[in-house]
Amino acid sequence: MPPNPEWVKTLTPSSPQGNDLLAQERNRSQLPVQSVSEFLFSKEHLEDKNRILKLLQRDPVFDKTPDYYAGRSDRFERALARAKRLRQLKAKHGWTQDDLYLAMNLVSDSGAYILHDGMFTGK
Repeated sequence: MPPNPEWVKTLTPSSPQGNDLLAQERNRSQLPVQSVSEFLFSKEHLEDKNRILKLLQRDPVFDKTPDYYAGRSDRFERALARAKRLRQLKAKHGWTQDDLYLAMNLVSDSGAYILHDGMFTGK
């Protein structure tokens, strides 16, 4: 394959980029984000979500960075480890089943254990 011509090397993306436009729109918005969030989800739900999210972010088992290059069986094993850790956190912190489901949604894994929990042990 022949090398790229010089004029191709000097090409740059057109401006403004999509993320720049989105940031501009967000900066111009007068929408009270917190009030709308509380209206849509309720203050209690947002507090529960933040409480659980802080716990999950501190735990290294929920870091999905190594999953990018992992094979299928490794990703499956790590998903099982995350699901097991969620059950441990439920017992340790006295979570309700709703708290556990909220944590599962935050982790966003679809694995065999979560399927089992939804079908046989959940509500």
